[in-house]
Amino acid sequence: MKYGVLVTSAANAKFSIYSPEQRVEQTLVTIESVRKYIPNSTVILTDCGIPGIEGDLKDKLINSVDKFVDLSKDTNVNWIANNITHQDTVKNLTELVVVGKFFKLVRDKKLFDDCDRIFKVSGRYFLNDKFDITRYEQDDAKGKYVVSKKMMSQFPIEYVGQSLQYMLRVYSFDRVLLDDFIERVSIMTKHMQEQCNAGKYIDIEHLFCKFLPKELTLEIARTGVAGNVAPNGTFIEN
Repeated sequence: MKYGVLVTSAANAKFSIYSPEQRVEQTLVTIESVRKYIPNSTVILTDCGIPGIEGDLKDKLINSVDKFVDLSKDTNVNWIANNITHQDTVKNLTELVVVGKFFKLVRDKKLFDDCDRIFKVSGRYFLNDKFDITRYEQDDAKGKYVVSKKMMSQFPIEYVGQSLQYMLRVYSFDRVLLDDFIERVSIMTKHMQEQCNAGKYIDIEHLFCKFLPKELTLEIARTGVAGNVAPNGTFIEN
């Protein structure tokens, strides 16, 4: 099978204990792990940090992937960064914008047309030995989104409107679902905006759990991804 992989990055992050130099090095580890655990893949990196990185740091990232997409000057990404102060809203709304824009580019430019399955991996996290590419090649994954098993929400349901969530540092979908995914990201973005306008909140973990259809979603116990969260450096593994 052939795979397409999106790695998302924000080398200059608004809320992070790590410097741009550290974040770039962590993202290079991400890409190295993708090359190791997802063979026969086309790897594309987006970076939406503001300001965008230049010089040696940018060159390191460009040279590590098959294609680099700079979204640091995107109008919507900059509007979010300049007008929203709530940390989690900035992070999640920006990710929805970046993912939506990227996969429209994939469709328009036919970037993953030769791929069977498409992965999204969060930059700075890395795949490990618990990631099993053969799990995604089994018959029950065909035509499906593949995500980690649901977890209980840490938020009151009155605040997010959803009691369950998926961890999404790595997720994937069959390429035949590309148009479906683009449409669902648009719906999720609109719903998040509505929640925020109403003085509530929802993040991508809860949004995916709410809007991915059960009949098209396969949950697996371990996605095999680990790393340190940006705000405080806590190590996590899913």
